[in-house]
Amino acid sequence: MRDLFQYLPLSFVAFGLVIMLLSIRGIINGKRFVRHAHQVQGVVTDVRTRFTGQGENLRANQWPVLTFTTLEGQKIITEAATTSGLGTGDETDVLYDPHDPTTAIPAQNAHGSYSGVVVGLIAVVIGVVFFLGFWDGGSKSGCEIQRPDGSFESAPCPPGMKIGG
Repeated sequence: MRDLFQYLPLSFVAFGLVIMLLSIRGIINGKRFVRHAHQVQGVVTDVRTRFTGQGENLRANQWPVLTFTTLEGQKIITEAATTSGLGTGDETDVLYDPHDPTTAIPAQNAHGSYSGVVVGLIAVVIGVVFFLGFWDGGSKSGCEIQRPDGSFESAPCPPGMKIGG
């Protein structure tokens, strides 16, 4: 069982790597969106609140409804593709996809967040530290005593004695 347990911290490493990769992908997609998006002035005409989790883990996210006019003169009312702390009536620069103007975000949200990368990195470091703490390097976790009949018996090593040869 200990053999299996010593590899459990590697799940932190895997989890951390997945979080980092998803966060990096989100940052790259966000930068790509910003490069191709058009920017116009808009206003928040409504805020939709969505709740996730339950009990003590209940969290509210606010999704602003943006109203703006595209560079081509089309009036758009759409829920932002990102959450925001903006309130009803707030004016904001809006970035929108010229091929699908209903995909829009407040310009202040365009820079993305590296917090997912940091969380992933922390999980990787914790996993590696715990793995190295539990890993016995494939050596035996005790000493062997030779019986008079020539067979060997596992036994705890005396203090200070080198384990594994």
